[in-house]
Formats: sequence, structure tokens, C-alpha cells
Amino acid sequence: MSQTAANDNGAAALSAAETAFRQSLAGPMVANATVSALRAAGRAAFEATGLPGIRDEAWKYTNLRALARRAFAHGGPVPVPDDAAVESAAIGGLAGPRLVFVNGHYVAELSDLPTVSGLDIASLASLIQDPEAELPENLCRLADPGQHPFSALNQGLLEHGVLLRTHTGTVISDPVYLLFLSVPGAEPQTCHPRVFIDSAVDSSLSVLEHYVSLGSSQNLTNVVTELQLDRGSRLRHYRVQDEATTAFHVGGVFARVGRDARLESHNLHFGAALARLDLEVALNQPGAEVEMNGLYCLGGRQHVDNHTRVDHFAPHTRSTEDYRGVLNDRSRGVFNGKAIVHEDAQKIEAHQSNSNLLLSEQAEVDTKPELEIYADDVKCSHGATVGQLDQTALFYLRSRGIDAEAARALLTFAFAEAVVGRVELEPVRRRLETAVAGALPDRSLIENLIGADA
Repeated sequence: MSQTAANDNGAAALSAAETAFRQSLAGPMVANATVSALRAAGRAAFEATGLPGIRDEAWKYTNLRALARRAFAHGGPVPVPDDAAVESAAIGGLAGPRLVFVNGHYVAELSDLPTVSGLDIASLASLIQDPEAELPENLCRLADPGQHPFSALNQGLLEHGVLLRTHTGTVISDPVYLLFLSVPGAEPQTCHPRVFIDSAVDSSLSVLEHYVSLGSSQNLTNVVTELQLDRGSRLRHYRVQDEATTAFHVGGVFARVGRDARLESHNLHFGAALARLDLEVALNQPGAEVEMNGLYCLGGRQHVDNHTRVDHFAPHTRSTEDYRGVLNDRSRGVFNGKAIVHEDAQKIEAHQSNSNLLLSEQAEVDTKPELEIYADDVKCSHGATVGQLDQTALFYLRSRGIDAEAARALLTFAFAEAVVGRVELEPVRRRLETAVAGALPDRSLIENLIGADA
């Protein structure tokens, strides 16, 4: 155990992790030698660091004490919800494959997997028992377990998740929907799913990861997503975290973007008592591009921490980032965005913005946009704002006969809609608008405006 972890009262969580490691070793032998080696490397990395604490620079604003003192159970029987419960949690109106995971375990009977030409879908749990299974070369290679303790924990317990692979030149019109359900049991549980997406040369794909709870779950979801974009590929990646406000959620998204490829990332947080996401993108070759959109809508005592990093390793690359927060009550948001322009990465563009709207005097935001530039022919910008509603805009609306309550609701919704409106999947966008409305004090006014169900 690391000294930092010990100081942060992480004994219960570390003991639970050690128990989970022992259970995984005592369970059925993993037939795939590659998976066995990956697990061993992940376990070694986690045992070398333990849980991060506030003395770690990357975690200085996010105290894991509430999480660390819980001895989460790992594995065991998975309660399978009925179809009605699944449909109530799912986003309706989406065509294409839908994979349902319950506490991290893939559940075939709740899923819908039509054959899609040019797309391979495989359950990770089924592959690790096949000694001949061909696993992606970069599986567990994009996320550095030495730098990310929760990614190391995920790798050390590698078992559940999904692999998605497109074929060269294939355009997949319908999105792949990955629905992760957190279901409460006799005691809080932890799950560690892994998602690997391999976008082949000149292919196009949209993937939605949706995390939602059934009931007042106190579970911990610790998920890692790895994105490999080959030359000329296009990937739209949507990530919606809407778990119960009693749950814990830690995630990592790690991407490598090749020549002339484009990644579009949408990261939206509404749920969890404590949530953390690390998003790291490497623009490795000329023409690589990433657009990152983020929104966190918080209330009560929720805490959400977004850490993003973009590495411009090659010339003629481009990154844009717009993260916004709406915070009410005693909630707290953390944003740390870093763009690094490496030596010889000339003629790049890197733009970064973090804007935050505080709806109460007790809400708090810690924001730190950063630029590191080691080249001289670049266009870069970054900035952050934290404030309340614009009084001039409020006065303008009031002067046109809109009452104060409605004016505040409209301005707040418009602030968040600037991010939500970029979501091209209409059913997802409508669901997000309803979620934004539900996070606002004047919910009914906005729901009437957008025509959402109360």
C-alpha cells in the first residue's frame, strides 16, 4: 500500500481490492495467455500505488475518503432486472445494436445484437476463455496503469466488457448503444468493465456509453474505454453518466488518433455522489483532430471531477474543447484541462474553454486550463469563467414580460444547451435536455418549453 493511500484512510477499499484480486486468481483459469499477462501487470501497477489521495497533484481537489472507507464486494451473483426496468432506464428510439451490462456483466438476454455489415462485436468475457482468441494489439496499451491507479485496478480485474471493430471503409449509420446498469444488492458492489473500440481505416462509427442506476445504488463503477482511430476514420463517442446520487463512478477514456482521423467526444455528467473522468487524447499523426464537448449539471453535495489532456505529437493537428458546468446547492465541480504542443508539432491549433454557472452561493468550482507549448508556429487559446447569471440578460428578458423565475430558467438552460445541442443523435439529445431540465430549480418551466415528460 502506498503511503498516500494509507493517509487517506483507504484501508477498507484496498482490502476489498486485494480480496477481488484473490478471488480472480482462485476462479476459473484464464485460458488466454495475453489476458493473464495483462491482469498481472495491472495488479502490480495498482499494488505499487494504491488509491490516489489529495497529496497527488491530479487528485488534490477530489477527496476519495467516502469511497475509500467502503469495502465494496466484487463479483457474486448479478441480479437481472426485468425488461420493463431496462426499458425505463434506456434511451428509446435508437436503432442499431444494444448491449446491456448489469453491474459490469454482459447480459445477452437483455441485449439486441442484429448483424451489422462491417462491424464486429465481441463480449470480452467470452474471449478471455478462448486460448485462440485474437485480442486487439493495443488492448490495455492506451491507458497507462502506472499513471492511473483506477485504470490499473480495472486491468488487474480484466474480465468483462466489449470489443468493437469496424472494417476498412465501412460507414455504420446506426449507433452502437452500450447500456451499463448499476443494480443495488445486499451490499455495495464494484464493477470494472472495459470498452475497446478499433476504428479501421476510412470507417465511420458512433458509440453511446450510458451509465444509469436502478434504485438507490451505492455501487462503484470503474470503467476504462480505449479508442484506436486509424487513418481517415471518424468516431463519435458519447458518454452519459446518470447514475444514482448515492453511487460512485470513476472512468477513463484514452484515445490515439491517426492521420486525418477525427474523434468527436461528448462527455456528460448528471449523476453519482462522486464522479471522476480522465480523458486523454494523443494526436499522433498529421491531420488528426479531436473535438471535446463536456457538461456537468450538479446539485445537492455532488462532486464531479473532469481531467482532460490532449497531446499534439504531430504537425497540422487540431483540438477544440468546450466544457461547461451548472452547479446548484453545495455541489462542487473540478476541471483540469491540459493541451501539450510537443516539439516540432508546428502549424497546429489548440483551443480550450471551461465555463461555469453557479446557481447558489454554496456551489464551488475549481478550474485549471493549461497550455504547454514547445513549438513556435501554433494557434492556441484557453480560458475559464466562473460566475452567476448575466444580470443584463435577465433584465432584457424581464423587460419583455418574462417573469424572473422563467428568465433564470431560460438562461440556465440556454447555457447548457450550447453543449447538448451538438449531440447529433436526436433521441439522445432529447434525453439530455430532459436531464438538464431535471437538474435545474425551475424544472417544470423548461420541461414545458422542450415538451418533455415531467
